[in-house]
Amino acid sequence: MYKITIKGGKIFSVPVNGIIEMAKKNVDKLFNIINVDMKKKNNGAIVLTSALSKYWDPHNDLLRVELMEHLDATLPLAIYTTAFPELTVGVLTAIHNIAVMGKYVLTGTGIAASDMKRDTAYKHAFFDGPITTDMSAVIVATGYGTIATAVPADAMKYIGDLRTVLMKNKNWNEAIAKALWLYGIDGTPFIPADYVAHYSVHAFPGYLHFHVATKFVHTHNLYIRKAGALIWEPAIRFDGPNYDVHRITTSSPEDLEVMIKGIVDNVETPLFSLITKVTYTTGI
Repeated sequence: MYKITIKGGKIFSVPVNGIIEMAKKNVDKLFNIINVDMKKKNNGAIVLTSALSKYWDPHNDLLRVELMEHLDATLPLAIYTTAFPELTVGVLTAIHNIAVMGKYVLTGTGIAASDMKRDTAYKHAFFDGPITTDMSAVIVATGYGTIATAVPADAMKYIGDLRTVLMKNKNWNEAIAKALWLYGIDGTPFIPADYVAHYSVHAFPGYLHFHVATKFVHTHNLYIRKAGALIWEPAIRFDGPNYDVHRITTSSPEDLEVMIKGIVDNVETPLFSLITKVTYTTGI
């Protein structure tokens, strides 16, 4: 066993048998920790200076595949199959197939995205030039590698259900949860950088009525511009789910485009919402 110390927290042990070597190399992934500061002490412990992530599911494609591959590599170890008879051959096979499919899908979609950029550029050159473009390298589809075995949809639910089953076993403990990268709670973390406002807009004579979801964000910036314009008018900040806009305009009807961004800790979130076209008319 290898002692791990969380600064300000408990000392727990992680099984050896190859797992600790992964921990030394991938300690941030092993414990879902950010800003890791590893310091070897005389007693052989590793001091981790930052807090554990709240959720066991990283909700990130790359990290999810790494979790799948980690489970595929560690669950078959005798220390786990002995302690958890729930890890049958069928379960281990399912986890292996999930890990292989995860890698295949992640690799394939990355290749597809890269091919799309390349192929689109080739297509544009084919139709419209410029005439100096080198067209000798004719586009062909890039292979994804060996086709993975098909698995049922919602792989993360399968892993979550397996986690729940293992947690009911008396041998389950905090150290094992962390060693398997399954420490944390269920749920979806809110990431401001990924936030996209969901809203609706309805035009009435004399005003536009907006309704926006406020489950995660209570304050928003509303942007309006004339259809076809490149520049948005100054943002209108509002709180809560509902807001009415009354415009002073010299022309009616007025074709507009609207868009909303969130505000978290007084900082505007980066992603645009859906841009909606709406026709504004002055009051009757």
